[in-house]
Order: sequence, then structure tokens, then C-alpha cells
Amino acid sequence: MIYNSVSDLIFSNGLVTLFLLVLIIMALAAYVHVKYYVYDKRFMDLASRIPGPRWYPFIGTAYVFDRDVKENMKNIVQLTTVYPNVSRYWIGPSLYICIQDPKDIEKILSNNSLIWKSDAYDFVKPTLGNGLITGSGEEWKRHRKVLRPTFCFQILKNYLTVFNDKFRILSGVLESEMDKGIIDAYPYILNCVTDILWGTLLSTERNEQVQLKGSTSYFAHCVVEAATICVSRMFKPWLYSDTMFALSPEGRHNEKYKAFALNLIKEVIARKRHERKLEQKRAKNEEIGDKKVVGFLDYVLDHFEEINFSDEDLITETATIIATATDTTPVTIAMMLAVLSRRFDIQEKLVEEIDQVMGSLEDKPLTFEDLQNLTYLDRVLKETMRVYTIIPYIARKVTEEIDLQSGYKIPKGCSVLLPFFRLHRNPDCFPNPKVFDPDNFLQERISARSSYSYC
Repeated sequence: MIYNSVSDLIFSNGLVTLFLLVLIIMALAAYVHVKYYVYDKRFMDLASRIPGPRWYPFIGTAYVFDRDVKENMKNIVQLTTVYPNVSRYWIGPSLYICIQDPKDIEKILSNNSLIWKSDAYDFVKPTLGNGLITGSGEEWKRHRKVLRPTFCFQILKNYLTVFNDKFRILSGVLESEMDKGIIDAYPYILNCVTDILWGTLLSTERNEQVQLKGSTSYFAHCVVEAATICVSRMFKPWLYSDTMFALSPEGRHNEKYKAFALNLIKEVIARKRHERKLEQKRAKNEEIGDKKVVGFLDYVLDHFEEINFSDEDLITETATIIATATDTTPVTIAMMLAVLSRRFDIQEKLVEEIDQVMGSLEDKPLTFEDLQNLTYLDRVLKETMRVYTIIPYIARKVTEEIDLQSGYKIPKGCSVLLPFFRLHRNPDCFPNPKVFDPDNFLQERISARSSYSYC
């Protein structure tokens, strides 16, 4: 009797659970139907006209993307080839319209009302906060206005002292490793760039090049891994909920990386503030050019009260600038070196230009005037960023209907995706786009194409 009662209870509870599950699914289906087919008929109508992969309820077209970030990038490249010019993708309930025509991209980037970032950037906010990369609207405008002076030419020229010092160390470290045969240059460049970032932006001395040589610092590791997790999350609708993300293995790893990096940055900020209390406060009207090296953090602390920055703003923007530069700059330099290792013709032209501009490099510091005269080097760097686009795409929230060159309309309420990696390989703008050719950035070629063909 007891056994039968327990069995009946389990069976009864199972039926109740099944019934509730069916009700939840029906409620979700009804919500989607009402939201997208009743109240947003025009939204769905405009979206359905744009070509793209077949979509299904709840998951949209998320099935075409991969969990692995590297494989996912290959999928996106293939999709933008299959659907050139304009295409649409549903990731869960979120609609993304991908455009590739430079005229359409100009229409987006030149529209002052389209300054709101896509909701996809919300997945980066738990890591970087609401800074220049993730922020939108009036708050973003205010932060940009406040921070613009920290990137003026006068301050950047003062950074050359740090550049020369750290690159001299890099040269010595690489020379000491020559007997090892073939080495991976990336960690050496990463450590050098990290030292430069801390020496310029934070006015703090770090010697990771000497201490680590070919190993990578844990700080840089945290930054790179956290960025990978944030990008991966965008293509996993089941992790869109902050609660689900926090409970997932990715969320726990992200929190660990974030905590380490932020604690280190907070320590630097606290130490700089303490140092400033011990020294005589600089006059606010002092010319920046008269100072030895003024970094981002120095400037913000100098003008902290007048720019109306909170402590959270300071930490967020410091973390944003350090994090975004930690990986992007070393990757770009490493890719350029990889190209030079194969293209001896370009390498020889670079050496010839450097010899003409600087003569002997031994113990001679690089000046701002030297940089302005290294025009071929400038073209090689730009071509590197074209062929190996470090920021493959950005996205904006669409706040008004947009007419495209192709005749399609982007519906209000979705996100528009700008795939720079495809834009930079547009054969109408760059003949033989897969060929590495620094002459793509000769002035006559730049003038012949849209100013929005290279971003």
C-alpha cells in the first residue's frame, strides 16, 4: 500500500511538472507571437524581406554560429560571403542586420542619432563597466569629451620617451634569445606593449619584458581570456541572462579574471593618489608640454573635480583603455612581423626608408618628426590593419528606419552590424583584396575610394 501511494505521488507530481512545463512553453510562444507578430508587424515584415539563413522560434539563426570563438569567426566570414551586401541574423530574440556597402556604412556612422550601442555590448559591461567602449548616448558623449585631451598630439609626443626606452629593452631581450632558433615573437611584444601602456597611461614603471621574457604576465592573460569569454557569450543565447552567466563556468572564470585585473588597476590608482598627496600639487593652468611625461591617469587626477568624474568612472575608463590596448596592439604588430618575414620586398623598402630617415639607429631616440617622415612604414601598418582587421565588427542600435542602397529597409528596434573585416576586403575599394599591398594607402588610391571603405 505504501509503495503504491508513493508511486501515485511521484506519478502525480510528474504530471503536474509536465503540465507546468507545457504551460510555460505555451506562454513563451504566445509572448513571442504577440510581441513580434501582432505589435511589431512592420518590424517582422521588413526583417523577413532581407536575405539570411533560415530562422526558427526561440533560437533564431543561432544554430549557424559556433561555440568556439575562432571557428565562429570563420562561420561569420563564410556567411557574409554567401550573403553579400546585406543580410539578417536572429540570435535568440535579437535581430541583427549586417551591411557591407560603404555608402550604407557611411549612412550609419555619420548619423548623429545612431550613437546607441547594440544590446550585445551589454555582455561586456559586467567586465568593463559602462565606459567608452560599452557606453552610449549622452553619458558616452560626456566621457568622450572629458577624455579627448588625454589623446592630443602634445601628450602623445611626450610618450615617445617611454616608447624609446621600452623598445630598446625589447631589442636587447630579443637579441639575447637569438641562440634559441625560431621563437614566438608575440609574448615578447605583448610584454613590451604592457610596459608601455603602464608607463604612459598610468605613469607607472613595470619591467615585465626583463622579468618574463618569453612568458606572458597573468594580468595580460586575464585581459585576453576575459575578452574571449565576452565575445563568446554574444553567440550563446542561454547565457544572455546575467544570472545564468554568473552561474556558468564561463561566468566564474570571467569573474576571476576581472577581479585580478581590476584589483591591480585599483592599487595603481590608490598609489598614484597617495603619491600626489606627498608632492606639491601641480598648478591646473600649467602647460602640459612643460611636464616630463603626463599620462591618462595623471591628467584625470589633475582635473578630477572639474571634469565631474566619479571613482567608478575613473576605474571603468582606466580598465577600458588598458584592456582594449593590451591585446589589439601586440596582435597588430605580430601580424606585421609575420608579413615581413614572408615579404622580403616590403622588408627591404622599410629598411631603406629607416636608413634614409634616421641613419644609424644605435643609441638614437626616435622623434616625432622621424615618425612623420616614415611614410612607407605608415602604409605598411595601415595595410596590416586592413588585411588583419583586429576589430572585426561593431554594432549599433537602430532608433529609426534606415533606407539602404539596395532598396531594403532596416527596421527600427534591431541592431545593425558593420563587418569591418568584409569592408576591408571589398574588391571595388581594394583591387586584389587578399594581396598585402602597402600601395593601397598611397594618397591617389585613398582619394579614389569612399572614406568609409576603411575603418
